[in-house]
Amino acid sequence: MRTMRAAVLRDFSLGIQLEDMAIPEPKPNQVLVRILASGICHTDLHAINGSWDRKPILPLIPGHEGVGVIEALGSKVTGFTLDQKVLIPWIGRTCRTCSFCFNGIENYCEKQFNTGYIIPGTHAEYTAADFRYIVPLANDIDPIQTAPLACAGLTAFETIKQLRSNENQTLLIMGVGGVGHLAIQYAKEFFTRIIAIDPSAIRIEQAKLLGAETYSPEEWLSLNSKPLIDAAAVFAADPRAVTDSINALKNGGTLALVGLGKHKELSLPWFELVTRGIRILGSHVGPISTLKEVVEYHHLGKAKVLVESRPLADIHLAMADLAAGINNSPRLVLVP
Repeated sequence: MRTMRAAVLRDFSLGIQLEDMAIPEPKPNQVLVRILASGICHTDLHAINGSWDRKPILPLIPGHEGVGVIEALGSKVTGFTLDQKVLIPWIGRTCRTCSFCFNGIENYCEKQFNTGYIIPGTHAEYTAADFRYIVPLANDIDPIQTAPLACAGLTAFETIKQLRSNENQTLLIMGVGGVGHLAIQYAKEFFTRIIAIDPSAIRIEQAKLLGAETYSPEEWLSLNSKPLIDAAAVFAADPRAVTDSINALKNGGTLALVGLGKHKELSLPWFELVTRGIRILGSHVGPISTLKEVVEYHHLGKAKVLVESRPLADIHLAMADLAAGINNSPRLVLVP
């Protein structure tokens, strides 16, 4: 029996453990992928801590930002070949029959199976993935640069797609982390002015280098005359970021809620939203069609992930750094 090293969650009270386990055999619709890089997302922290109402299925291998090489093909796999590089995203598979799937927005399918949450993920040396939900990659891609595109890049890109319009010229970005720093880069093509707010001095400096006008939350609140914002995207988990965004929007402006907040419920100014015509939308990752756009966007050199790599063996330290917010780069990637 061939074995692999994997990060496994068997009990919420015990946390994640590195184990040797059997390499999975691909089912008819699956490919076996040898992982080259696996991005860490805040969702991994929620999965390991069991902090959401919908708990992950245990035992679980977390991770949903995987880049790897196909080493085996299931009997029904088409369009992929051995030794081909692929990207494995959050959406592991869906029902393929509902209106969301039929209309190419499978990220809202109510019967989806999420990688690294419901089905085995990518924080391992190998994983099996449904070929209908992975993205082919060019051989010359950088695995560490590409892995975060599966979730962080996709989420940011889909948000900007929903907010861009001829009327939206000024964009406010709340939170310049793993998703927000990519949103700044994507937004530069569609917005004439991008304002980024984050409490971290490191993140503020990174946002400034990416071309955003930057403020700490305190600096923003102290401004005597604030610019009117056409659209705002909240990637932060702090509910105050939502309130500050609503206050900054012009009448008729649009607010995108992206980050999953600290609290299950959010208090909103009902009267103000109605009388000012503020529109609110939720944006959750994105469909595979958008992920292919993101991959091409980066392959053309239009954006770059600010990322640092860690060995899979150091997953505990990497997770702790992410939880404490002390990682220098907005995105962390594990390398088996």
